[in-house]
Amino acid sequence: MRRERTELIIDDILKVIYAPQKVFKNIVANPKYLGAIIVILLFIGVQVGYEYSQFSKTYTESTNPSIDQLSTFNNATSWRSSPNVTLTNNFNDFFNYTVYVAGFGLPTSDSKAYYLLFGNNSLQLQATNTNSIVAALSNLTLTDQPSVDCSQSGFQNLSMTIKLVDSQSVPQTATLTLYSLNDSNSYQYDLTPSLSNTSTVGQWSNLTITLGPNATGWTPSGSPIWSNITSLTLGFTYPTNSNINIEVGGLFFKGEYLSPVQYNSTGILLQFLQLFSLQFIFAWFIMTGIIFLICKGLKSSVGWKPLFIGIAMAMIVMVIRGLVNIGATFTMPTIYYPFDLSLGVRFDPYAALYFPPEALSTLPAASQAIFHNIDSSTLIFRTVVSGMFAVSYVWLGVLGSFVIGALKPEFSTVKRIAISAISLAIVVLLLIFLVGSV
Repeated sequence: MRRERTELIIDDILKVIYAPQKVFKNIVANPKYLGAIIVILLFIGVQVGYEYSQFSKTYTESTNPSIDQLSTFNNATSWRSSPNVTLTNNFNDFFNYTVYVAGFGLPTSDSKAYYLLFGNNSLQLQATNTNSIVAALSNLTLTDQPSVDCSQSGFQNLSMTIKLVDSQSVPQTATLTLYSLNDSNSYQYDLTPSLSNTSTVGQWSNLTITLGPNATGWTPSGSPIWSNITSLTLGFTYPTNSNINIEVGGLFFKGEYLSPVQYNSTGILLQFLQLFSLQFIFAWFIMTGIIFLICKGLKSSVGWKPLFIGIAMAMIVMVIRGLVNIGATFTMPTIYYPFDLSLGVRFDPYAALYFPPEALSTLPAASQAIFHNIDSSTLIFRTVVSGMFAVSYVWLGVLGSFVIGALKPEFSTVKRIAISAISLAIVVLLLIFLVGSV
């Protein structure tokens, strides 16, 4: 008997799609909470599947130090040098790199929504009457990991900005050395060609060096391993003795891309279970409550339970919307957000990921170009998702009018549609305000 009852309820749910006017008369005459429970479980399951499908194609660039600690490698306390070199933090001249942070919850027009990614200081290396300086960063990880993985599956690039302040000439040689486990095993890279143009003196030079077994330009010494990089040094030699002043900023490892499904699948599941449960329950209760109050205000009361179950069954259209959205994710290519865009990625009201274009102005041209490529490659996906928002709520409005008609057949068609439309408009506004998703 229980199985037969369940099959009848599932049959009613399906009839909501193709024979709504007829089936709602049966639903309100014999309302069952089981039908509402089935619909809400289907909705949550489909919506979680939609987000997992979207996230499985979305990768963000990880960094070392982590993106919230990128200023660490600019700090003089993290470095050591020979006695003739003075290491200080320069707060008057630094590499200014501002990004939008969606997690602050502020609009893009608010200056407090932006963050200095590499802090408000640079590392300053100064020496008097000498022709060479060397500085070492001996601890490359702030976590319990003993080293940085720069193998094919790890970080693929090392970025830094260098400003040659004094002397006014360029270095005769400039080298970057990465050590693997100890000082006997290392890879050395020649930075001289990147700093040989005298026009760059007094300007920030942005350097990105390829890492890993397939990278060119590195000279190994001993038996270094790319998967175990533990420290680095910067060395500069000039043709003659002079006062040397070099500033370093924006030093970090990058080029490792991870999907949220890879590094936080449990957290994502819990987050979306909460989000979509609230979205469904709020919409369900609010729409039911408003229709109930309007009918009462018209001095034509309706029963709460029949209306409550009827609206829940009508919300099967949101399950269909979710299924179509899952299909839309198949049109997406694999998306790679660079580190400076990743902090600004957020959900639009349709639960699709995006970066607000109005926050692009602070980013370099390369990151802006990546954004535009992402924007164009996800156009079909975003069009379908936003289109299904409109279709699903119009459809829900029509079904809501059928529920009202089944309960109050004396109401005219115009009155039924008006009551349903007013309730839905309020639902959408409140969902945006309370949940941030519709």
